[in-house]
Amino acid sequence: MTSASRAESTELVKEPRDARRRRELIEATITSIARYGLSGTTVAKVAKLAGLSTGIVNFYFHSKQALLFATLEHVDREFELRQQEALERAGEDPVQLLEAMIEVDFDPEVRDPSRIAVWAAFWGESSGRDDYMRVCGARGTAMEQRVVKLFEKIASDGNYPHLDHAALGRAFYHLLSSLPDNMLQDDPAFDFESAKATLRGFLASIFPVEFSAFGPHTSVLNAYPPTETDPKPESKTLPPWVYLDPEFYELETEYIFRRHWLLAGHISQAPNPGDYLTLDVAGERALVIRDADGKLRAFHNVCRHRASRVVTGEAGSCSGALACPYHGWTYGYDGKLQSLPSDQGFDHLDKSQLSLPEVEIEEWMGFVFVRFGGNGPNVAATLEPLAEVATHFRFDEMKPWGARVSQSCDFNWKMFSEDESEGYYIPKGLSAMGRLFGDSPTHSEPPTAGSQPFAVLQQEESPVWCERAYQRLLPKVEHLGEAYQRAWTYYGIFPTTVFLLTPDLVGAYQVLPDGPERCTIQRFAVAIEDDRREMRAARYLNRRIGRNIIKEDLEFCTWTDAGVRSSSYQGGVLSGQESGVWRFHEHIRQLIPVAGQQDPPPAGRVAAVNDKVRRDG
Repeated sequence: MTSASRAESTELVKEPRDARRRRELIEATITSIARYGLSGTTVAKVAKLAGLSTGIVNFYFHSKQALLFATLEHVDREFELRQQEALERAGEDPVQLLEAMIEVDFDPEVRDPSRIAVWAAFWGESSGRDDYMRVCGARGTAMEQRVVKLFEKIASDGNYPHLDHAALGRAFYHLLSSLPDNMLQDDPAFDFESAKATLRGFLASIFPVEFSAFGPHTSVLNAYPPTETDPKPESKTLPPWVYLDPEFYELETEYIFRRHWLLAGHISQAPNPGDYLTLDVAGERALVIRDADGKLRAFHNVCRHRASRVVTGEAGSCSGALACPYHGWTYGYDGKLQSLPSDQGFDHLDKSQLSLPEVEIEEWMGFVFVRFGGNGPNVAATLEPLAEVATHFRFDEMKPWGARVSQSCDFNWKMFSEDESEGYYIPKGLSAMGRLFGDSPTHSEPPTAGSQPFAVLQQEESPVWCERAYQRLLPKVEHLGEAYQRAWTYYGIFPTTVFLLTPDLVGAYQVLPDGPERCTIQRFAVAIEDDRREMRAARYLNRRIGRNIIKEDLEFCTWTDAGVRSSSYQGGVLSGQESGVWRFHEHIRQLIPVAGQQDPPPAGRVAAVNDKVRRDG
């Protein structure tokens, strides 16, 4: 409730003195948390805000921790009661229930910024997260499960058999629960109605019949005005069928993933002889190993006996040799077959002919790339536009920062690559990027290395605590030029690699296909050794912000995946700010010309039609 309505409600019903005192102290604590955060809230500040003594605070709550916990319980219960009332009024219809959730989640009576700040503080500060889960965790889990069931019901009744209702339901719930955090920023462009329009547009993109009232004019994809009112013919997107067709995926496997450089890792992840990294993509398996002389070598991770993996996992170490776990065939670090557990039955085996086949490998300023085939330019030539900047960052001196992460996703790989090429992005206030950088992003485009968005941290502080803390704590890095002291720079490298250069660390992202409708996103970070406390804090905050951005990116990819399946979507258009996406699409059309056709060829004919289009020029 707003403070005015709360005061009015207490006048209508005579409050007992103790209840009034507790309420006054809780309201003062809410105000304090919104201003100072959990750690900055003290009993003295609460007492001052309430106009009472510290003795009164201690009498009713005994400790600061008890006061904070009671405040979270109060705020959460207040919202829970309003939510229950709204859902009971909605009845059993799943469409009306989802609409009720949207309305109550953006009800000013319970969703004012000070109360949102309480949830954000408990979740965002490590000292309060256990309390947050005790109070809010079960309700959040139950509501997420309820949303998934509603999506399942609508998908079943509306005959949407192709939809992954569970993934889409979870995506909607997390969008529903995360959007209120944006109330904490001061930009008037964000308001309750625009947030509700975003959520309804998402629903309309998935269930166009049931949510037809919230059609394309309020769709999340069209909620932000384009910069071009007269798109050119060449700004068409790829047609929807290329995201779903298994025959087109086979062409991508052949012409893209077996013929282009892919990121395997960083030299610091395999520092010693016997250390290895692996990479699986599009039916190919590679292993990168450091040999006895300290050289990195790459081989197909396929045993010459019965095709088992020679090594398992994304990274590891072996002592002296590579031993296949299936039958024990053993290879040296140079890939040569050394021994078999038993030679019986292999009397005429020529071990010299059974070495592990090599995979092309190249190290570039500390990063390691492999290529399964093809004869295009080497990595150094591809990344030449990044070379001068990379020299300042000293990539090859960096060490791992945090763990490598792999995440499976239910959408086509191109959707993530498009998202990472994005320039026409979320408005200020609706994303971490907007809150951190405001209107600062600019874009330059090297001719070979892909898109290069560049943005400088703005002076205005973010309302989100981890972003605000990052802006304040990020220290000066002596070896960087002045232009990069407060800048984040993205380099997208076809087909799937992205480097995020920040002053405190470098993040590497790569999306790899697992078929036409699934992919795996791999990411890791490296950094120069720096023991300064403020640098350690900035790196922790950077990774936290990065996780939030990735979560946001994956939500958009999930929405797009649902949209390209809709019969209403026949392809889109691109603005002048989406030149990175356009260039990505053009590269695919050049490699696989059939991608230029609006309609898919007949089943079984995609490769043949592609060959004909290529021959005909």
